[in-house]
Amino acid sequence: MGLFNILSPVFDVVDGAAASVLPATLRLALWAAILAIGTMLLYKVLSPQARIGVAKREAREARRKLNSFDGEFADAGPLIRDQFATAFKHIGLVVPGTIIAILPLLCFLVWADNHFDYNLPTNGTTPTVATVPASASGANAHWDGSHNPPAVSVTTVGHATQAYPMTAPVPIITKYSAWNWLVGNPLGYLPDDSPIDAVRIDLPEREFIHVGPAWMRGWLAVFIPVMFIVSLLMFKWARIE
Repeated sequence: MGLFNILSPVFDVVDGAAASVLPATLRLALWAAILAIGTMLLYKVLSPQARIGVAKREAREARRKLNSFDGEFADAGPLIRDQFATAFKHIGLVVPGTIIAILPLLCFLVWADNHFDYNLPTNGTTPTVATVPASASGANAHWDGSHNPPAVSVTTVGHATQAYPMTAPVPIITKYSAWNWLVGNPLGYLPDDSPIDAVRIDLPEREFIHVGPAWMRGWLAVFIPVMFIVSLLMFKWARIE
């Protein structure tokens, strides 16, 4: 489990409970609204709103003075420095609270990517499983429906057959890499000395919008617009600086 997978069990429980009464599209829209509200309110609590308001006004005044300056460029140095100073002061006040406030959102995006991108095959359906590289000597990977849940079984020279239960609809198994401490693979990892670099599982992609080009049919096409609209409404309603 990576750092950004830490909230995945919570998302699993909540989404699993909601799945009994709501379809996936409505759950996604509800998640987007909840995370938009939560992120904006968390940012407001964590950031120095009064100081940010002052910094924004100072930055606007610095820009106004520079824009209205009609002298020689050489004489505009203090105004330019003031504009940069006020702008960076504003950024410095905003960034820390923003970084902390978006952490739950990042955790959700990691979970949703593993949860909503693909479907597990229906009972009796066997997806194509391939090793990378395909020419790896003595390597074999196949779908094993005898397990519950079904698993991908991988056999390589020098290693016992390893079964990777399909606990999530993730289409790839790789070796552990440095970035996996941030984002983990719920299926697990290949041995470091394995002759294959990855195992790809041809899972069916999920569609939430059934019109338009293929790239607009995934879960982000529902999640992003709802979150954007709710975030704007929260920004106005909560008077967030």
